[in-house]
Amino acid sequence: MSIYTAPLRLIFGLLLTASLSAAAQLPQPFTATYQAEIKGFSVTAQRSLSVRKDGLLELSFNARSLFATIDESSQFNWLDGGQLRPQHYEYHRTGLGRDRHAKLSFNWPALMVTNAVQDKAWTMPLPEQAQDKLSYQLQLRHDLINQRTDMRYEVADGGRLKTYGFEVLGKEVLNTPLGKLNTVKVKRLRAHSDRQTLIWLAPDWDYLIVRIQHIAKDGKDYEISLAEAQINGRSVKGL
Repeated sequence: MSIYTAPLRLIFGLLLTASLSAAAQLPQPFTATYQAEIKGFSVTAQRSLSVRKDGLLELSFNARSLFATIDESSQFNWLDGGQLRPQHYEYHRTGLGRDRHAKLSFNWPALMVTNAVQDKAWTMPLPEQAQDKLSYQLQLRHDLINQRTDMRYEVADGGRLKTYGFEVLGKEVLNTPLGKLNTVKVKRLRAHSDRQTLIWLAPDWDYLIVRIQHIAKDGKDYEISLAEAQINGRSVKGL
């Protein structure tokens, strides 16, 4: 075990305690590896939730293939009652055609966000509970953990705010490389769109994302599936 592991867990525990005045249960630190087949190419991806040295929490996503890389991160803190408040977001993609780089810095006292996309910066106003394109996924997990039913999120996406809404479709047992996992199946609500996004999350494991499936009529379907994971140092295992 790393000499830094125990202190980080202690810090995370203190952060949780300080944020639980409204008795909201927060997602725990984790690391997870996913496998996917996209456009005929094998992709390995990692997600993790950790504590930074400056005290902020960081949710990260990294994907690698022979032809492209994606690095995405959201730095944030939890408010009382379990509201996730992003502070800084970055997205970097290289390969697969044109590279793309984006940075968002959130100014909550002014309720503004500064977008820097392809080195061009501008600002736009924010609602009190706005999310970035990565943090809303952790807020969704939090809301499922705490049995909240209103799963709608205002997300700063592409220089404007978009509403991401979700509904629970039901329960399903999935066969995974880790064995069978109990999951809750969630659908993203899209108006006037042929696209469909389905997410399976494991309630026995802090509602960790087990599978994400994107379906489109143009044949650009893909699926990402959990290969291995640890939550608070505990390995995720099937039934």
